[in-house]
Amino acid sequence: MNGLLKNKAHIFALIIFLVALALRLGYALPQAETHWDEDETVYLTIARNLVEGDGLILTPYRKAAFPPLYPLFLAGILRLGFPIFPAARVIQSIMGAVSCLLLMGVTRMAFSAGNKAKMIDAGMIAAGLMAIYPVLIFYSARLMTETLFTFLILGAIYALLKSRQSSHRFIWLGLGGAIVGLGILCRPTLYPFIALTIVWLAIATSENKQFFKSTIFFLIPLILVILPWEIRNYRVFGKIIPVTSSGGANLYLANNPVSTGGSVGYRELMKAGVFHLGEKEDEIEYNRYYREKAFAFIKNNPGQFIRLAFKRLFWFYHLDYHYQGNPVRVILFHVLLLMAITGAWISRYHWRKTILLGMVILNFTVVHMVFLPEGRYRLPVVPFILAFAAITIYQAVNYFIDSEISPEIFRDPGLFN
Repeated sequence: MNGLLKNKAHIFALIIFLVALALRLGYALPQAETHWDEDETVYLTIARNLVEGDGLILTPYRKAAFPPLYPLFLAGILRLGFPIFPAARVIQSIMGAVSCLLLMGVTRMAFSAGNKAKMIDAGMIAAGLMAIYPVLIFYSARLMTETLFTFLILGAIYALLKSRQSSHRFIWLGLGGAIVGLGILCRPTLYPFIALTIVWLAIATSENKQFFKSTIFFLIPLILVILPWEIRNYRVFGKIIPVTSSGGANLYLANNPVSTGGSVGYRELMKAGVFHLGEKEDEIEYNRYYREKAFAFIKNNPGQFIRLAFKRLFWFYHLDYHYQGNPVRVILFHVLLLMAITGAWISRYHWRKTILLGMVILNFTVVHMVFLPEGRYRLPVVPFILAFAAITIYQAVNYFIDSEISPEIFRDPGLFN
């Protein structure tokens, strides 16, 4: 019986993968081969500069303004001679489909997936939700970091959770550290997650000796992945640059006299006379100038900074309605968010097993309470919201279908055994 269920589970996983891939390819491939966002142009320009021998730069005045991994990904496609739009979209569609399977594994490990005698478990529900989630499908067509970044985060969390269950614990920890390093090179907003992971290791490890050993095995591969780019930046600038040279300017975009707590672009700030691009200025000095202005604004206006931070929190989770497109997307997200909060409540007695997923959500929530809360910056959080939502769906379905389950199901620890 168990063997039959296992085979059915594999078939179900294959179906999820194929559905996710078909939806992504079906949407992405017919799209026009054009840029929808300025960042797409930037990433492709950096990639082409690298292929043409000019280095991994945007312009001679912007040599580290953007993180390197996604341009390297695009440059690899160009170097192989493939047409950039269909090739990138196909690869990203595959990444998106694999990400669904990674989420299945993450959910099963974090929540123990539920009763193994049942054919459908919480991991399958989470993966199925991710397969059909509209915005994740949409971004498979964009030449932007979101799909790759989400794939890397899920891969890192899978490896870290696997380290708790495998006899090859330190190999999985090292792999998790290396993938976190790649994620930081894709988007530096993952940097705080290093500290959160160390906290998780402290919670998950009972002995101090094992904690220090685990931390070392996590950190060394992470550092080795980031180090070549940091050495490159030091050789170019003569200074240590933490991935990009644009952190100060990005901080100021969110914290300035005309900030609203929403997603205000640099063009609006230029019109307001509080920002300039400085395209031919020294990028280190330019970044330092705006970093100091941002710190001065925060120091001189602490109350306003706190109000803006909470407005950004509301914006980040669409708790204020600012979306001008189809409201169905926002309603769907809010329903899933409510389910996720319920799932977190259900799992509260087993927080040690689920806390790493919550730490991913915490990382990006706090980062974007300080920096701009663009809607697409929320996408790496979505799979983990879906994981918690899947717990609610799993428990609710069992409650209404399985006559043997009592009304106390929401306190039933069986899911976490």
